[in-house]
Amino acid sequence: MDVALARPQVSGFYDKPTGAIQYVVADQATKRCAIIDPILDFDEKSGATATTNADILLDFVSEQGLSVEWILDTHPHADHFSAAHYLREKTGAPTAIGDRVVDVQNLWKAIYNWPDFPADGSQWDRLFGEGETFTVGTLPVKVLFSPGHTLASITYV
Repeated sequence: MDVALARPQVSGFYDKPTGAIQYVVADQATKRCAIIDPILDFDEKSGATATTNADILLDFVSEQGLSVEWILDTHPHADHFSAAHYLREKTGAPTAIGDRVVDVQNLWKAIYNWPDFPADGSQWDRLFGEGETFTVGTLPVKVLFSPGHTLASITYV
């Protein structure tokens, strides 16, 4: 397949409580996909977490006959928890985020007085740098540093 002609299938999943959108980006030729910015549900009153959003993504992946190749975060989320770890346990796919997450982790470590928190990005399997490339199936993906929303935001194009 000519990668120049490859077109991703992008499916968005809106979460009303957080106002965030999660994505499944698939290469239809290989049935490989990436899950982007998965949400771990959080009940503010009880402090309990749940995997409802993540399970919806897993159901979609299964229904579409897809295989998860990557679980990607675009930035460290202050407005909701990431379900990346849960999805890695369920799929075996590696997790990734931009390498500047370490800067935000160090900031949060100081603000929230978390002296034992490992602010080294080790919570993800891979830290992408500006300009790095990888694939989802046959789809080429490039990492762009895109600060604004957070100090560590990246975009996958």
